[in-house]
Amino acid sequence: MPLELRELHRSLMIVKPSIAFNDFAGTAKDVTARNVKGRNILSSRAQHSKIVTPAQAVSRNRLSKISRTFRQLSDSQINQWEVLAGHLKGISTFGQAASLTAHNAFVRINSNRAMVGMPPLEEAPVYMADVPEVLYDDLWISPDMIVFTGLEVPSDTYRLVVKMSPAQSPGTSSGWSKTVIVAPGIVDDWGEADITKLFTETIGVAPEAGKKYYLECWWLDTETGFTGESMWVSAICKTGSTAYDTAYVPRVQFKSEKIDSIYDYGYADDVDLELIPGSIFVSNNMKVHYTSNLAGIEMHISNYPKNMPTGVRAFHAARSLADNHRIILIENYFRVEEYRGYVSVSSSTRGGAFGEDDYELFSTALAFK
Repeated sequence: MPLELRELHRSLMIVKPSIAFNDFAGTAKDVTARNVKGRNILSSRAQHSKIVTPAQAVSRNRLSKISRTFRQLSDSQINQWEVLAGHLKGISTFGQAASLTAHNAFVRINSNRAMVGMPPLEEAPVYMADVPEVLYDDLWISPDMIVFTGLEVPSDTYRLVVKMSPAQSPGTSSGWSKTVIVAPGIVDDWGEADITKLFTETIGVAPEAGKKYYLECWWLDTETGFTGESMWVSAICKTGSTAYDTAYVPRVQFKSEKIDSIYDYGYADDVDLELIPGSIFVSNNMKVHYTSNLAGIEMHISNYPKNMPTGVRAFHAARSLADNHRIILIENYFRVEEYRGYVSVSSSTRGGAFGEDDYELFSTALAFK
């Protein structure tokens, strides 16, 4: 039974006719009496918590702004939303299909867009019913990570929305009513989506081994605000994946936040460096700034994957950040310093326009030893 119905059920008490109680009606404090088909019914007024969480405050403020925007629409625009509302489905209190109003449709579409930082649409989008379900290769829900791999993203405008429950007993059969949005609209990274940090920040704790988790996800089209059908998964938190019970092999990837220090003659920012799994290619996007006469820097990363290859070189095209945009040839060299506990990644100018102090790498290159 849904949570709302359970609360309603608890708040109702049927009174059988007796000498003491016969027909009566009215309200006294928080209790209302009425007669329905010859039976006297007492109902208590629902007691809502006065505590408002930060997430609830943000959601209420967002809905308030969207409703105010609707009141400013022209009659022509409202007519457009009424037409769209005729195509959309709503859910009544008792789980039945219900028709929507123009206001309902406006709030639904623009709440979806607001969730991913998009401004409200005043003109109703053309109805589309072909936002597909979420398809992926595998999913890990472990104490260390919650990761999708092999996501098939239908369009660049689509974002993945994920709801998850807190830890539940492994014997539960349904925990969908306890799910909350943990990822309001994330962009995949080469078909992979890591929502570990988002889950921990929302729920407050990391996944617990042996506990059961309920997950619901769908695609959101950021341009139109339409969503696809939900995909539902429930799984026990463990090391192996939910589909094939295999171990997760981390990608050999380095971003700015993982770099411990940068030595020698400069610094780098916007780092997105990866040795592509299953291949001999290196994808490199970053900006390098020299601060001395020597054209090279060295980055140290202590938190590196154990499957990190060593002694790998790759030559990348780079573009000067100066007005001339001259092309430079850059060598990247990956070296695992096991006795020191870090990976060393050096980036040095090897050809082209020497003397450039700032440049941007933007290419994928063949790696070799």
